[in-house]
Amino acid sequence: MLKCFATLSVVVMFCLSASFIAAVEKPLSDSEATAAIVEGKARVYKKGDTTGSALKQGDTIRKDSTIKVAEKSRVEILFPDGTIMRLSDKSQLVMNDIAYDRKSEGKNVKVNLSFGKVWAKVRKLVTPDSRVEVNTGNAVAGVRGTVYQVNVDEDKSALVKVYDGSVSVASPPKEVAKPATQVSGPVPVAGPHEVPPPQHEVSMEEWTVIVKAMQQISISPQGVASKPQDFDARADADDWVKWNQERDKQTQL
Repeated sequence: MLKCFATLSVVVMFCLSASFIAAVEKPLSDSEATAAIVEGKARVYKKGDTTGSALKQGDTIRKDSTIKVAEKSRVEILFPDGTIMRLSDKSQLVMNDIAYDRKSEGKNVKVNLSFGKVWAKVRKLVTPDSRVEVNTGNAVAGVRGTVYQVNVDEDKSALVKVYDGSVSVASPPKEVAKPATQVSGPVPVAGPHEVPPPQHEVSMEEWTVIVKAMQQISISPQGVASKPQDFDARADADDWVKWNQERDKQTQL
């Protein structure tokens, strides 16, 4: 009798474990992400919340939430379509948008990396209107199925490294100025003046660069992008990169 009870307990425990793993591996909602791994300490803040709460494995992460990862800690986030993003220690990420349509497989994932590092393994985009973007404040990295990482330093400079596929790195969308308030009465008109010759400078206001596999691009705090350059995979293989590459092998898309 005792033997049967022990067997039943093992079966029940296995079923509960399997259910928890399934919940972590596949978010229940198409507008929420899941904390698949939390190593160390991290906190999640809802919009308008200044206190936050400890982020635990299996927790759901909603739109407009902010994730702050403590020192010597790491977090892996699983999105509804299977896309994965991992945050290094001392990173802060804002979930600007999370949306997935299981019928069309269309998706819209937009995050803002305030500082730190994010490693992204993006499931291939199926529909033309799908988006997966990482915004750094002075650049936007958009992909169509690839593996890459984005680093943001304290001075707001950024670095994008691509390991597989390609990434379109562009200046952030330019804000449209509000129309000036109409003023009644006469309007002063400028007198004759010299018109400068046409110019086209690549600045924070207008640039797009395609970064291919095993290339990197840096963006200055002022939003000026460098040309894509090759990087040495062996020199790049620090503990953070090795951990992500090992995780990628375990999470085939």
